[in-house]
Amino acid sequence: MNVYSRIFDTAKKHGMSIKELARKAQIGENSIYRWKTIKPSTQSLTKVARELHVSTDYLLGQEKGSNKKDCLDIANKNAQLLYEGQHVPEKYVNMLRFIMEEDRAEKTKTPEN
Repeated sequence: MNVYSRIFDTAKKHGMSIKELARKAQIGENSIYRWKTIKPSTQSLTKVARELHVSTDYLLGQEKGSNKKDCLDIANKNAQLLYEGQHVPEKYVNMLRFIMEEDRAEKTKTPEN
């Protein structure tokens, strides 16, 4: 399996097209398609790997598993939260952020005498 195939399969699992992935990674829309025949730049490949939450080694075929990160900081406004492979709607992510902020505020309150 080549770089393009790995990216295509991983993007599909995330519910993204190649063009959508390229836009999110802030690279040229047709860049990834060209990787069928040419080697991607390290910078562009890194951007794509970040969007897909995998390592560049995985995309290059140098490790077997996708090495998906199980941890995600929902405080990061650009983070994409998934549940069973489906994107969590922004309104639910915002609810989680609110709950976590309230919990943190509660823990930092000083007891009144």
